[in-house]
Order: sequence, then C-alpha cells, then structure tokens
Amino acid sequence: MSLPLGPVIALYDALTTPIPLLVSLGLPVSTLDVVGSLRLALAVQQMKYALRMRALQQAASEEKEKNGENAAPNFPADTALSNIWTMLVIVYGGELFVSSFVSQPPSFFTSGTGPTLLTLAHYVISVIMTYAPGILPQEPSLKWELPLSILDAFTRSMLLCSIGPPTILGHRSVTISDSPAALLWTSTIMANGGFFIVNMFNMLSPTGWSVQTPPELRPGGWASLDLLSAPFITSLFATLTQSQSAWRSAAATAGNYVSALNVTTPEG
Repeated sequence: MSLPLGPVIALYDALTTPIPLLVSLGLPVSTLDVVGSLRLALAVQQMKYALRMRALQQAASEEKEKNGENAAPNFPADTALSNIWTMLVIVYGGELFVSSFVSQPPSFFTSGTGPTLLTLAHYVISVIMTYAPGILPQEPSLKWELPLSILDAFTRSMLLCSIGPPTILGHRSVTISDSPAALLWTSTIMANGGFFIVNMFNMLSPTGWSVQTPPELRPGGWASLDLLSAPFITSLFATLTQSQSAWRSAAATAGNYVSALNVTTPEG
C-alpha cells in the first residue's frame, strides 16, 4: 500500500519556491528560507535569554551565600553582532569544514543572500521581542516547540537532501562524487558542525566565550538525535534516489529481498 505523500510533497514544493517579491529585490529565497531564518533567530535569542536567567540566579545565590546580600551580577551586554555571528556560525560552520575538504568555496563566498537573510531575520525578531514582548516567548516552551517541530523537520530535510548531497554528488572528481562515505560525512558535518563550534566556544554564554567540551563529545553525546539522524536521513535519500553506485546496489538488494519475501495467495 502506497503512502499518501502527495500533499506533503506539494507543500514542500510550495515552501521551497522562491518568493517573487523578494526575487525582484535581489533576494532569491523561498518561504522556507525566510521562516527557517526567523526560527533560528528566535531560537538563538531564546537560548541566550534562558542561559542568562540561569546564570543570574546562580550568581545571585552564590553572592547571598558569600556575603548574605542579594546583589545583581553584571554580565556583558548582549549585542546584535554577537547574535548574528552566532547564527552565521550555526548555518555555515559545518559547510566551511566540508568546503575545505572537497576544495570548493562555501556558498557565502559566492552569494550574500544567506547572510543578508539571517541578518534581517535577527533584526525582525529583535524588534518584535523588544516592542511587542508578549507575541513571542522569551524561553522555549512545549506549546511553541511542538508545532515548530514540523517546520524544523522541513528545514532539516532540505539541508540533508537538497543542500548537503549536491556538494558531493556534483563534485568534479568521480572518486568523491561516487563515495558514500563522503556523502554521509558531509551531511553529518553540515548538519552538526555549526552547533559543535558554538558549543565548543560556549558562544551562547552570557559571561563571554570560553573553550569547553561540546556535548557531542561528552558521555552519551554520540547518541544525540541530531547527530544520528543526519547520516540516516541522507542514507535513506540516497537509497531512494539511487544517487551513487553503492546505493543503487543497496536498493537492488533490498528489492530482491522484498521480492523473495512476497508470498502470493493461490486462488481458490
């Protein structure tokens, strides 16, 4: 029985179609690009706010235990440049690594559309949270995160199926373009490299940057869903599209196995 994927595919096509108005302004971006950028800008500010509140409470508690007084600690003021830089690292950090491995320029070297969109998204979210603070939540909540997970699924799928794989599949070297290892490493690094850098340098901390062990390298970090889902989804995509010889062989083997298990019921 076939799955009813038609509406999902139609929705994805509509979301990834460039918006005519923005194209006319020199920004060839889709609805998914715009909404995804706004989502990332909101997430960065929410994570920074949550960490800042936690650090304030901890510092106030330590000060009270030490001196018996409640004192408000002073943290460096958050800046627009800091938030924008963090967003750029999240989006392009992994791509920068992959580009150096396959000798290709990263996308932001040849087009300023992405950085421009991320910058605009930051200022839009900042204006909303400053002048209309009741519209968007200051911290992540289940009421917001649950519906936004659908958006995250679309943006994740676009990254792992439409953005990452062409870097390898379209490479001029046949050795690289037909390498399943290169394909899986690319999807894993591009999907997780940015946050790996942000976590390693503690870029979301209200007290300033510092070097620390990223969560991915701590005990049990290898089992994180984000880390494991990237190669899995790309493997599924490559098998279904048979984009490399190894995946064509895998698809043929799976097809033969399913055919062997197919039991027909005799008539009568």
